[in-house]
This record gives sequence, C-alpha cells and structure tokens, in this order.
Amino acid sequence: MIGQATRQLTVVISPLVSLMKDQVDILEAKFHITKAVAINGLLSPLERKEAVERIEDGRACILYISPESLRSPSITNLLNKRSIARIVIDEAHCFSSWGQDFRVDYLYIGNFISDLQKQRSIPNIPVSCFTATAKPQVIEDIKNYFKDKLDLYFKEFVTRANRKNLQYEVIDIPDPNRKMYDLLPLLERCEMPTIVYASRIKKVKEIQDKIFDAGFSVTYFHGKLEKEEKVANQNAFMEGNKDIIVATSAFGMGVDKDDVKTIVHY
Repeated sequence: MIGQATRQLTVVISPLVSLMKDQVDILEAKFHITKAVAINGLLSPLERKEAVERIEDGRACILYISPESLRSPSITNLLNKRSIARIVIDEAHCFSSWGQDFRVDYLYIGNFISDLQKQRSIPNIPVSCFTATAKPQVIEDIKNYFKDKLDLYFKEFVTRANRKNLQYEVIDIPDPNRKMYDLLPLLERCEMPTIVYASRIKKVKEIQDKIFDAGFSVTYFHGKLEKEEKVANQNAFMEGNKDIIVATSAFGMGVDKDDVKTIVHY
C-alpha cells in the first residue's frame, strides 16, 4: 500500500532462498500482487538484471533479500536509489544465540541500517521483526539488539502458539535402523503433498532413494545442491509434480503450509 501511494520501497530480510521464492510466488498467485521481487544467488544473470531494474525504476515496491546480501556494494547502491519505507526482518529469532537458527549475519543488520541512514541523512527507518518461535529470552535479545544498535524501542504483538488446525503424532521407534519400515506404511496412508525432514544433508538422498524405490513420486532438497537442481526440485514439489520432498530445514520455512498436508520428521 505504501509502495502504491508513495513509490517507497519495503525491504524484507529473509534467511532462506526457498522462503523468498515462496512468498513472492504466493503474493502473485493468491493476491495478484506483482510488485514484489527477490534478489538472491539462485537467479540467473538475466533474472537478476530484471529484478534490479524493477527496483531502480520503481515498478517493484517490495524487495526480498538475505542478511548476507547487505554486505554487497551492489545491494547498498541499489537501496541508495530508493526511498525506504520500512525494513521488515523475518525469522527474527536468528538474532539470538538462544534461537534455534542463530545466524551471525543477522547481527550486521543494525550496522547496515545505521550506515544507510547516515549516508542518506534520513531519520530512523521504521523496522518490524517477525518470528513464530521466540521464547521470552529471544524476544528480549531482539529488543535489546535494536535498542543498542539503533535506539529503537519495539512494541510487542504476541499471538498464541496453539494451532487448532494441526494434529500431532509421535511414533516411537526404539531401533533407528527400522525407521524406514515405519515410514513407508505411513506415507501410504497419509495425505499428500508431504515433506519428510532429515536431520542431516547426507541422509536426504539416502531416504529419497528408498522412498523412490518403494514407488512413490518423490524429490529432494538441501542447501548444497547445485543451483539448477535446487530450483528444479523445489519447483517440482511446489507445482504438484512430486507428491513428496525429502529435505533439510533449509527447505522447510519456504513452504506454504496451507498446501502441505503431512510433515514427517525422520
């Protein structure tokens, strides 16, 4: 709305490429919002060029980038060309060493915003932080970080963590070597599409192969795949061409949970 009214840019800092793509795609597919772009390492040179041009000429008013991208001179130059309406930080528990996905580059965000304000001689840029997994200590860490770095005092808006639309089941398997014997019957009876989480990268392909050999429509995803394969596998699952994806948590946050029926932690 701000972009439509004032042509200002909202910058969304997000930790996962799959999350950025999913949110941009959902904005367009479900809400017909076409003014959002993501700039990340999975873009081809042509796609990156087009995204940059849309930011520069004002056709895009929402930009998704990773915290690591803020160290790039080209991103700094790009943002200096636009008036910034707000910086939105997703998965903000990454600020805290108590958060389950602590990411050191999050600690650079405050410095970046401070430098941007000084370079542009502008007052405080509004900042919003979002997370679904912040315990009280993590919330305090987030608030203290921005108080110390930017003299910002956050207001808290807290909702209940209880999700009535979710059902949980724990299946006790005393012998780890028998996990696959229980997983395959579970996949037979569960609703698709399904995500199977593996705890380690080296287990992803192994689990995927066994599920494939059992006759299921399955693909896989982890952070060390080549860019082309990563994009192809993600799209195959997101577009419904594969019923199951085996992945690490590098994929998990980038999924529209309304479309996923079953999630299995292997």
